[in-house]
Amino acid sequence: MSGEGETPISVIVVGGGFGGLAAAIECRLRGMKVTLIERYENSNTRGDIIDFFVNGGLVVSRWDDGKVGEELLSIGCEADVLEMHEYDGKPLYHVPWFLKDEDRTRTFAAHRGKQHSIFLAYARRLGTNIILGRAVKSYVEPVGEARAGVILEDGETVWADVVIAADGSRSLARKEVIGLNEEGEKSGWAIFRSYFKPDDKARAHPDLKDFFRNGEDVIKAWQHDTVSILAYSWNNGQAVAWVMMHPDNDDVEESWSCNIPKSNVDPFMAPFAAEPKALLECTPPECLIDFKLVYRKAIKRWTSQGGRTILIGDAAHAHLPTSGQGGSQAIEDAVTVAACLQKSGKDVPLGLEIAQRIRYNRANRFHASAVFHRDVFSKVPWDTIEANPKEWALKRFPRVRDFDAAAIVDEWFDKVKQGVLENPNGALDDVAIPMLPAEGTHWDLAEINGMMGIE
Repeated sequence: MSGEGETPISVIVVGGGFGGLAAAIECRLRGMKVTLIERYENSNTRGDIIDFFVNGGLVVSRWDDGKVGEELLSIGCEADVLEMHEYDGKPLYHVPWFLKDEDRTRTFAAHRGKQHSIFLAYARRLGTNIILGRAVKSYVEPVGEARAGVILEDGETVWADVVIAADGSRSLARKEVIGLNEEGEKSGWAIFRSYFKPDDKARAHPDLKDFFRNGEDVIKAWQHDTVSILAYSWNNGQAVAWVMMHPDNDDVEESWSCNIPKSNVDPFMAPFAAEPKALLECTPPECLIDFKLVYRKAIKRWTSQGGRTILIGDAAHAHLPTSGQGGSQAIEDAVTVAACLQKSGKDVPLGLEIAQRIRYNRANRFHASAVFHRDVFSKVPWDTIEANPKEWALKRFPRVRDFDAAAIVDEWFDKVKQGVLENPNGALDDVAIPMLPAEGTHWDLAEINGMMGIE
């Protein structure tokens, strides 16, 4: 919190996704004056399902004395296991979804838009000034002035002590603040995605009896060659989401609104068992999209030259969905930036430099792991799976060790501050803190190559 009589730090957050909202919330909780600017008036109907695992969910579970987490749990999927199958329906292994009982209140999986609405409502309750339907066209940071800002499309300039750019994978800040002009690289993969509310006919489908069994929350996965399917049923069978990762044979748009006919899915679905085929059959035509997986490199620096603007979330490290960590890593970024700003007082450049040094290696390791996991999806060694399905299942879906981003700031802030004072302009590859924790958060390349039988 700001001291009595002190003017609070003023913050502009660009982007009203999960990372931006988390940044706004965490800054407000620390007494800062926050304005959040989002170009879309309403984004809470888009998307299908998003998971926040325990490292991100821990942060959310603390908001409003747990009330935000309780609200998320009330709309989400609470299945105990992930049921893995071969493509023909043969069971492989049940992967535990929760490692500990307390993880149940720190792990959230629900419709993206509904979770977003809960985040947004809490940010508003905290007094965040939220501007919707107005786009940022430029970032500004005058040399020698202790301020940064943004210019909106209508020409208005908004100023603050600090700007947090959480403007997503197609970030304007990457170009304006960091000076990057690169386009995303086509990965050769895309994901068919769907979310819908099944009708009585779907719930009574003979091939979906187990999927909708007794109104239980269910998560299932099927594997075949280069194609993988993951499907959720929750809320007493009132909500369904499924995704299929497949080779990207068409020039699919990078968009949440690229609707496609079911006939596009049929060739990929052909080898699979009756259950996933029935899911496709029951999917309303308007609820099926093909989402391109575009790879963007992690950036070498997250802050502006003047040190008052920082990129977070997908703007800094755009994750492929195969990491399973895009949302949670954005939340870790948000907490770290807010906590470092608080600890640095009014020295904004110091706070942001410390924040990026704390986050750089961990965020980038998860960013890189998404590529490894994507490639694992494309090379399924059935002989290995048959011999030891439990080992394979746990490697295919690596677990994230408990991680408390706020506690990491408490532990490392003074050490990193000293490093900044001694070497203020060091490259992040040289001065960022080590990957934390050292073990248990990812499978490195050697491990993945070994499990794939690659020398």
